[in-house]
Amino acid sequence: MKHPDKPRNVNGIDEILTTDANEILCDSEISAIIEVMGGIDPAYDYVKKALISKKHVITANKELIAKYGDELRKMADENGVFLKFEASVAGAIPVIHQIERLKITDEINFVGGIINGTTNYILTQIIEKGMKYDEALAAAQKRGYAESNPDYDIKGFDALYKLVILIKKAFDVDVSVNSIMRYGINEIKYDDIYYAGKWGYKIKPFAWAKYEKGNVCASVEPILIEANNILASVGDVNNAVILRGDHFKEFIFIGKGAGQMPTGDSVVADLQMPTGDSVVADLIDILLNYGIKANHTAKHISVFNGSFTDVFYIRFKPSYKCNIKNILKIFTDNGASFNESVYDGSTYAAVFKLFDNDINRFIESLENKKMCIIESLFKVLYNGNEEDIRHVNTIESEVI
Repeated sequence: MKHPDKPRNVNGIDEILTTDANEILCDSEISAIIEVMGGIDPAYDYVKKALISKKHVITANKELIAKYGDELRKMADENGVFLKFEASVAGAIPVIHQIERLKITDEINFVGGIINGTTNYILTQIIEKGMKYDEALAAAQKRGYAESNPDYDIKGFDALYKLVILIKKAFDVDVSVNSIMRYGINEIKYDDIYYAGKWGYKIKPFAWAKYEKGNVCASVEPILIEANNILASVGDVNNAVILRGDHFKEFIFIGKGAGQMPTGDSVVADLQMPTGDSVVADLIDILLNYGIKANHTAKHISVFNGSFTDVFYIRFKPSYKCNIKNILKIFTDNGASFNESVYDGSTYAAVFKLFDNDINRFIESLENKKMCIIESLFKVLYNGNEEDIRHVNTIESEVI
């Protein structure tokens, strides 16, 4: 405990608080510990020592699991204990458990969604309540959703760590944290919010990954979502996680993603999982965890910067003396069609569909011609992209 004198709304807790972790790690009567410190140092050493001491560990530390999860899970198996980390992703939504269940009969090929409640809250205040960025950030900090240094959330690190955990769990592959492109909500400009709203879209923080033919494409980035899409209605600190598979098609799980109670709910749920060595405990483990063991030999693969969509939003300024018609011809020559567009004489903005959805190659070609300066580029979650909207299942998770 870093601040044992801090006021807490729990009666009688003062007598069991300690600033010395070894009092817990070296106590043979303690069979399970909960780690909610965050970060790597000293959490990594504490968790390792707990597992080696044959103590079960429940953690909400997404950075720790994203970077060292495979090593720690192997250590847990070797010592006959559990390492549970449901609370590390999406707050109260039991997405880790759902992935394990769905993988029994199907292959998951897409995982993504709104998995950072802090940035979703900030964007909700800006877009729906007209707050300035600084005002929305201050409101998030006042409510305990954002730290005094908000970069961890704002620049996408939190969502990145959660996405890595989801990729490893859903696809049974090993990916590096540094291999995934990351863009924060600080990339969003007010002009983009204006045009998105004018055309019936909302900008949301999004993390996604798709698995196809042994390859993974993934990114953490703000995207545009059609206002009539269910994800557009997921506001404030709520999270939404999308899982797609060949047979079950699509599930969307919605619930609280930030704050003490959602995280605490998932921690307590993990704590209720069987941790004994009896036959009864093994049977319960099979029933609740489906007998799935961690894959410690997952193949390490590279992550590609692809796309989940063929619809994009762009805002650019034509270069000096460049005719806008000549620039737009490059779009049409590449098979692009425009859903929405506006040109005010100095700035062009549009939502367009690219026949060949290799957006990276298209943008590189556009920039090489030096005919315009691209100021914003976002992917668009467009309802027309969904394979079969009739198969979408939505599950809302409430804090117990």
